[in-house]
Amino acid sequence: MFWQEDIKEEHFTLPETIQDAVFSIRAKVLPMDHAYLLSQGLLKHLPWLAEVNAGIFDISVADGNGWEQDESGLYYPSKRSKLNIRVPQEKLEIVRKLAGKTLDLGDYSVDIIKALDSKLMSNMQIVFAKHVACDKSASEEEFLQVAFTQLQALGIQPKKMMAGLQRSITTPDGTIHTRSLMVADMRKVESVTLQEQGIGEHRLLGCGLFLPQKGIESVDAV
Repeated sequence: MFWQEDIKEEHFTLPETIQDAVFSIRAKVLPMDHAYLLSQGLLKHLPWLAEVNAGIFDISVADGNGWEQDESGLYYPSKRSKLNIRVPQEKLEIVRKLAGKTLDLGDYSVDIIKALDSKLMSNMQIVFAKHVACDKSASEEEFLQVAFTQLQALGIQPKKMMAGLQRSITTPDGTIHTRSLMVADMRKVESVTLQEQGIGEHRLLGCGLFLPQKGIESVDAV
């Protein structure tokens, strides 16, 4: 755990530069480990995602809330499940044209029902990434040190960080090991910068993408 004293609030206007395109979707069943399949399905429609500052979130809500999982490694998205794609503002209208299309995920598929209102980055001072790519052998302290260095490279001086669950993402080129990360008590401009830029590799597989978090109490569960 990395912990420093709290910082003071400051006035900050949210930029519109990077936004999350949000879609309601329908999928009967998906594998828990579907990040690679989802990225490939989307790249067939939007190949330029690999060339811009973009990120793809996996299709789920908080673990154990909003979908059911079985022992086979599959889960059943609920009506509340959404597809979220983080893109530059100038690409929003192009991305919204995904509405009405079906993503081919091999043995699975995702129907994109409707484009919802896009979301700006948040100025909340606690953010959470479900996946941050890391070395499988790295200790928690080593993981936090690497994350600290990556944040500093963005001009962010984190006051509090906490590592969470370890996971893995399967790709044809091998397994990507990840760990969740909470960063708290940043300045508002730092929080937005982190959400816009992310840290680490594999953004199209959902890695290094941060979302606002209401509190630090549940980080061990996510």
